[in-house]
Amino acid sequence: MVLAPPAVADSVVVLQDAVASLRSGTSCGPLRYSPVVEQAADIVNKSTSDYLDNNATHVPIADPLPGLKDLGYGGNKAVLLQGAHKNEASAIKGALLQGYNAFPDCSYTDFGASIVRNENTGYNLVSLVLAGG
Repeated sequence: MVLAPPAVADSVVVLQDAVASLRSGTSCGPLRYSPVVEQAADIVNKSTSDYLDNNATHVPIADPLPGLKDLGYGGNKAVLLQGAHKNEASAIKGALLQGYNAFPDCSYTDFGASIVRNENTGYNLVSLVLAGG
């Protein structure tokens, strides 16, 4: 098992807390953290980072649902929220702002998040996947 560096691990907790806070402002129940959905978010982030490094064989993943299905996830709906910035807090904010219309959608029941730093560009890449259905 590979563990994220402490700073990144702390940032993921901040992102998870922000997701919980945003969802609590809706009429929906809380989103559940899912290791499978997080794995999909990690795969999306890797595809984006590889693309930025000119090491990709395909364009970055835009739709997380096929990957979730490959990982055994049973839902039929998913949305990808992404942010990128040299400042980690701004990257997180960007991803959360993309979700303005997704957080109140009660058909999303699970989530997973990934934050990586692309060393070549200096950008922090945030992928947040909401899934359900």
